Order: sequence, then C-alpha cells, then structure tokens
Amino acid sequence: MIQEESEGLPMKKWSVVILYIILFILTYIYRHELTAWSQGSPPVWLLFALSTLLALFPVVPYKIVVAAAGYVMGTLGGGTIILFGSTLAGAIVYGGAAIFRESAASWLARFKKLELLTQFSANRPFRTIAICRLIPVIPQTAVNIYAGATGMSFVHFILGSLVGKLPAVYVYAYVGSTLEEQPFIATFIAVAYFVLLILLLWVWGFRQKKI
Repeated sequence: MIQEESEGLPMKKWSVVILYIILFILTYIYRHELTAWSQGSPPVWLLFALSTLLALFPVVPYKIVVAAAGYVMGTLGGGTIILFGSTLAGAIVYGGAAIFRESAASWLARFKKLELLTQFSANRPFRTIAICRLIPVIPQTAVNIYAGATGMSFVHFILGSLVGKLPAVYVYAYVGSTLEEQPFIATFIAVAYFVLLILLLWVWGFRQKKI
C-alpha cells in the first residue's frame, strides 16, 4: 500500500502544479474585477475577518484569496493579514478537535497518510507542522484536526504553522500585487516557487529514505 501511494505521489504533485497554474490564470483573467473591489478600500479588520472565514470554509481556493489580498493591500500588508488570519482559523479548528477528540479521530481515519505523521511528530512537532504547511498536497484542515486530536503542543502548532505558511503566503501576495503591472514577472516567480518547492521536497524525501 505504501509503495503504491509513493508511486502515485509524483502524479499528484504535477496535478497540484497544473491546478495552481490554472488558478493563477483565473486570477489574471479576473484582475479587473479585483481592481473594482479594491477601489472600495476595505478596512484591515474586514480583510482579516474574510481571510479567517475563507480559511475555515474554503469555498474559494485559498491561493486566490492570498493573491487578492496582495493585490489589495500589497505584498507585506496582504501577506501579513493572510498569514495571521489563516493561522487563527487553524487555531480554531485545532481547539475544536481538541474538545471533540473522538469525532475528530473518526474523521481523520479517512486520511491514511496522516498515520505516517504519528511517529515523525512524536519528537518533532514544530518541524512536522512546518513541513505539512509547505506541502500543498496535504489537506490543511486535516493537519489542524490532527494536531488538536493528538494533543500536540499548541505553541508548536502555532509556531510551525506561521513558519511553514510564510514562504507561500508572501510569494502569492507578491504575485497578486504585481500581476496587473508585471504579469510576466509574477508568472515567473510563481512557477519558480513551485519548482523550488518540489525540488526541496524531493531532496528531503530522498534523504529520509536513506536514513
């Protein structure tokens, strides 16, 4: 079973890359709608509330939310709002899973790959969460529930989430902020980030196998 899942992983990685490219194109297509929305100068608290709400209920692909925040507030402002808003959403889910552990554990049973985290996270909770935040194929809601249901340290969970989310959040925020005026640069940065991330994860996975 593990071997079959490992063989299917490269295909899933490429599927995620293709999905993100499509989302990037959609963001560019609807850039004028984003411009119209941004002209209203929404307050920071509203963007923070929206970032938290959309992380809790992902009715819109969150990468588009990050890019939109970068477009409206700039790389630093939009990225920071998204970083803390999404982390707050994760903390809320963590708390719910910690309270309703039996229900959370039953829900997690559908994600067989999360079982592999148990041994790895025992002595490395911070590193486990940070790596999970970096890997786009891992469902982030499942990570939040897993951390709460297994009694992982809340401090390690929050710090790992902030560190793990930081690269992607600011890259997407930058892409969103430059998409209108410099679409080629924005595209290059988005593609370069994915290539670098895949290479880093491949190297890390190769080293883990040797160990």
